[in-house]
Amino acid sequence: MIERRECYELSTLKGWSLIYGRRKVGKTYLATRCVPHDSYYVVTRQMDVLNGGERLELGKAVTQIAGELKAGKSVILDEFQRVPEALWEVLTTQHPSGKLTLLASSLGITKKAFDRNSPLLGLALPYRMDVVHYPDALAHFGDPLSALLFRDPWVTAHASSWADVSRNPQGFYYVVKGLIGEVFQEEERRFTQIYEAILISVAEGEWNSSIITSRLQSTLSVNGSTVSSYLDSLGKMGLIRKIKVFRGGRGAEWYHTLSSPLMSAVLYAEAKHRVSDNNQEVDLTRPIARELQFSVGELLAEKNGAQPAYSPKVDIDIVLLKHGKPIAGYEVKIGEIEKAEAEKATWKIRSAGIPRAGLVSLTAKPPPSDESLTTEDLVKIAREIRKKWQKRS
Repeated sequence: MIERRECYELSTLKGWSLIYGRRKVGKTYLATRCVPHDSYYVVTRQMDVLNGGERLELGKAVTQIAGELKAGKSVILDEFQRVPEALWEVLTTQHPSGKLTLLASSLGITKKAFDRNSPLLGLALPYRMDVVHYPDALAHFGDPLSALLFRDPWVTAHASSWADVSRNPQGFYYVVKGLIGEVFQEEERRFTQIYEAILISVAEGEWNSSIITSRLQSTLSVNGSTVSSYLDSLGKMGLIRKIKVFRGGRGAEWYHTLSSPLMSAVLYAEAKHRVSDNNQEVDLTRPIARELQFSVGELLAEKNGAQPAYSPKVDIDIVLLKHGKPIAGYEVKIGEIEKAEAEKATWKIRSAGIPRAGLVSLTAKPPPSDESLTTEDLVKIAREIRKKWQKRS
């Protein structure tokens, strides 16, 4: 399994904590392996509780957990978002005794748990978990494209490469749509046509709220504020993330992309090829290349202690910002970068007022630049990053 920095972070959490994030990002796996605990409980959809081989009524289970906390034990309670708020105080009366680790598949749970009227306020610290950090996946797999695919840990049981996804896009689409549906169910929201249309638009590369609004207005009754609100909600659900847009210092703008590279690729396949109706093999080169660009940006930003950004209008794949100012720009390609392409990319980057110009190719050593990086170089950077957080832990 991938050695994830979250394991070390979870193992050092003090006191009570609430670990939250969307489904299938590895919360249960990491918590049960990285958080020392005496017992593990999970709340089922039927609103009873499993504890080992025992099935308990919910109220009885919460009382039992409270007793274990009083005795100074460490307890993990999974799917906490299903526990009615009326029962929370049964647990909180035992604070600060024991160690309680709450796991929740709803990002909305933080609103309830840390509301000013919540009995949990000030007792448990939140910890958000998302897909695997790209440097962690790359340090493990040693291959930039495999690392991209397996940022969603559940995929390892169903695919060995992107070719498996390309050959069976329908199967992966159904799983992804099911995961999205579960997120909405846990958030107590309806997965409406507008939400679906926004996710599809983002998967196709429509990057800001104005562009998405224009596209949706041909078939749906929406305006800019509606779309912006929906994008914010999708961000809070862990389905969409925002990347800073570099505009040469003129104003603030955000590029929206899906948090999961796999989700981005299969929703793109649905938008372009209707794989839900026809399970044909599809070419995923475009979404893979786009998601690689952002993940490599994450890697290089962490290496340089910078913020990753993107310049869609000038088409600079990666811009690194420090204190809002650009320090480097990169062209990223899966294939080889020819000399003429390198010269054009370098000119583009420097013309945008970015002092350093770099080139990244997964196929061959790029032409000379301020920083020309190969697959081997990226893997080396990822493993150096891993060593740093291992030392801190």
